Amino acid sequence: MNVVPFRRPGQEPEPLAFAIGARVDLRVGALCAGVVRPRTETPAAFAFTNLARLLRAARMTWLERGATFAQLVLALPDDSAKLEAELLSEAAIEAGCTRRQLSFELCERQLVDHGPALAEALRARGWNIVLRGDPECPLPFGARARTLYSEVVVEAPESADPFLALEGGDRSPLGRRLLAAKGAGLIVTAAKVRTAAQARMLAMAGFDRGGGPFAEAGLR
Repeated sequence: MNVVPFRRPGQEPEPLAFAIGARVDLRVGALCAGVVRPRTETPAAFAFTNLARLLRAARMTWLERGATFAQLVLALPDDSAKLEAELLSEAAIEAGCTRRQLSFELCERQLVDHGPALAEALRARGWNIVLRGDPECPLPFGARARTLYSEVVVEAPESADPFLALEGGDRSPLGRRLLAAKGAGLIVTAAKVRTAAQARMLAMAGFDRGGGPFAEAGLR
């Protein structure tokens, strides 16, 4: 999603500090979310003032595109162990984000390596947590997942078996993950969907949402 920031006549354009990628409902094509990805993952980018400014700009950019009903998702860096839930929460509130408008996306590998403390602290403050899945699918999805996560984002195959998420179907790590996520009531999102044909196949396989070129084509 390319956005041109406001600038005075004669002023050189400055690159935005973030990019926003779309995610859509694979069944009907409706816009579901915009994923905010900071262009730098340095500690300074996630300091309170910088993060609040970034989120405010992203929120206004999203509203200017007419995406009134689609929430934003802030993709936290893979190395998020040192981030504090209180700082993230307060920066989001300072930026004017509500808990219905914004979710935080955390890397599964970080939760495995460092524990779920950040996810639990954000969830305790009322924020929804999106899990950016690891290819090895290490975390189980049981009763705890129902209360901690709202969505899981995984890399999807370009040609998925339509019976991937059905009982008695595929038992690959991805197949088991889809079954478990569906059983836990989680939204299942394909990180990158390239074509409408792939979107239809993934929807039949059990995916709910998709990002990538297929999703962003509707924003151009």
